[in-house]
Amino acid sequence: MAKVTIQSIAKDLGLSRNTVSMALKGNDLVAQRTREMVLRYAQQRGYVASSGEEGERQPPEREEAGDHRIMILRKPDVAVYWDKVINGISEEASRNHCQTQVAVVTQEDEDVLRLPPGLEDGIEAVFCVKMMNIDYISVIERRGIQIFLLDTYKDVDGEMPGDVVKIDSFRPVVKLVRHLIDQGMGRIGFLNESSSIYETMHDRFDGYLYAMRQAGIEPVPELVMPDAELVSSEFYNVQTFKQIVKGYQEQGLPEAVVCGNDEIAKFLTQTLRGRGIRVPEDVAVTGFDNDEEGMLDPFFTTVNVDAKWLGKRMVQCFLWRLGHPEAPFEKIDVSGRIIIRKSSVKRVLD
Repeated sequence: MAKVTIQSIAKDLGLSRNTVSMALKGNDLVAQRTREMVLRYAQQRGYVASSGEEGERQPPEREEAGDHRIMILRKPDVAVYWDKVINGISEEASRNHCQTQVAVVTQEDEDVLRLPPGLEDGIEAVFCVKMMNIDYISVIERRGIQIFLLDTYKDVDGEMPGDVVKIDSFRPVVKLVRHLIDQGMGRIGFLNESSSIYETMHDRFDGYLYAMRQAGIEPVPELVMPDAELVSSEFYNVQTFKQIVKGYQEQGLPEAVVCGNDEIAKFLTQTLRGRGIRVPEDVAVTGFDNDEEGMLDPFFTTVNVDAKWLGKRMVQCFLWRLGHPEAPFEKIDVSGRIIIRKSSVKRVLD
């Protein structure tokens, strides 16, 4: 009969090794119900603590809830935004005696459900800084590893797979649209890569619709493109935006376009100007993220997202979850700050 260890108990109960270890010690950081469940199961299985077993060491009091291992999953794309999130995770993890390692997940990895090397080596939590497909997340979840996400799918059956820390997207977009309306604009479009899949992007679309209708303005259908990726197999390229702007010209230019992020705002502005359409004089443009790295003159009205803080907040959620493993999953909205710049100002506001 296989020896009963902390690791085997954790696997059987779907808990982390450190949560089981703390429960066996009677640590109050672990919920009472969880402590009782672990102790009862250990007794039933005939668990006997071993002096050499990992997890039964008596660490210094400061590290009793620390020394945890986190794996950060990211996609192969290179973007400063995701680097900021990862830096925030790393800093907060180090400050709280947690180890982190980064693994890159390719599209092929997702398609064949190939997990990163080292995931079974004492990893207690996985932080997804970009969304993986549902099946891939489910494979990780079934291994009893805690999952923390920066977003969630808008319409998916079943419960959330883990805690979510995301930027509040609804309220900032409401403010952006009202900023445009206050200047007398009513023919306002919306342009986003995909609003139907991810909750954060859907919230931006909802914010646009809410602000327009609250002002008594019915959006012009031809100017509303919440899922513009459907016009091209590869959204972020010159040809896609030429097609979008051509459609604008055929239907009548919008007075303004609210974009789902700064990258979309940049592509749109470059394409408009390439056709002799001025921004903001002819068409005002807004973005989201404040992700204008490398630009000498920040131009876009946008929403500042503290990406580094998002990463830190994920670590804080993980540390809280260690002591409350059976609490319902939470969704935390982090506020963003509106920044008004030249791209959206057609006239001086009163």
